[in-house]
Amino acid sequence: MANCPEVDPLLCATTGIPEHWHDQAITWLRVDALLSAGLGKGWAVAAGLPFDVRAITVDYTRDGEPYTPPYDDIHHRDEVLLGPVDGSLWLKRTWMAGSVVLTPSVGSSLPIGHTEADPFALTEEGKKHQHMQFGTGTFDPLVSVDAVVRAGRFGALATASSRLPIQEGANGYRAPRTVVVSVGPTFAATPKVYTWLLAEGAYEGEELWHGEAYGGRASVSASAGALYSVNHDLSLQLTARVPVWEAVHHTDEDASVSQPLSVAAGVSWAFGKRAVEEGE
Repeated sequence: MANCPEVDPLLCATTGIPEHWHDQAITWLRVDALLSAGLGKGWAVAAGLPFDVRAITVDYTRDGEPYTPPYDDIHHRDEVLLGPVDGSLWLKRTWMAGSVVLTPSVGSSLPIGHTEADPFALTEEGKKHQHMQFGTGTFDPLVSVDAVVRAGRFGALATASSRLPIQEGANGYRAPRTVVVSVGPTFAATPKVYTWLLAEGAYEGEELWHGEAYGGRASVSASAGALYSVNHDLSLQLTARVPVWEAVHHTDEDASVSQPLSVAAGVSWAFGKRAVEEGE
């Protein structure tokens, strides 16, 4: 639900704007290149370089009929946004003990994505703005840990990761702190096919603009995936995720967010592996 004075304080002071709905839909495509290099004795470095395409549409309605708000498209509009997203750089260490493989990682985000100006300050001025961020503008600490347990063809997988921004960027933005945890069983269907079923919990804190807090969300989802090893060097991966529960913090009690099925596909190529083996 959109209403005065939040939609445009300056315009609302002189123009009556009735309550109305705005429904925003986002089709999101991300291509993520992940490069990893072994350093020996279980150590490795990795870098991620994502690129996003976000197609956005918005419909305004009042009493079930199309509505054109007088503040035009300063908040949301039909558009396609694309560009690089903040990358990441990791240092990883893997330990193996019997059937258990443990890999903790530490790293930092790489602020290569674009960060918009304060959208809430621009709203107060009745100016066009953008809420979609491609970056944070800061180097944010990253931590994660992966654990795999195998007992024959059956096993279990558990992961936990967090992004912990500790400072705000030059435009006054500090990204939300996030935690994602997943756990579930795995099954080696064949020597070439590895599958898993995971329950995932995610928490995203409030984002800050010049110290003012906005938003925040928590969610639970379920995912199923499979990895197919074409050969020693090449593997293909497919994962599907469906939402189970989600809570989003809004100042507008009538606001809601829904996220349908999401699908991820990946290709992994261990280049140079055979060359190293032949040289040993």
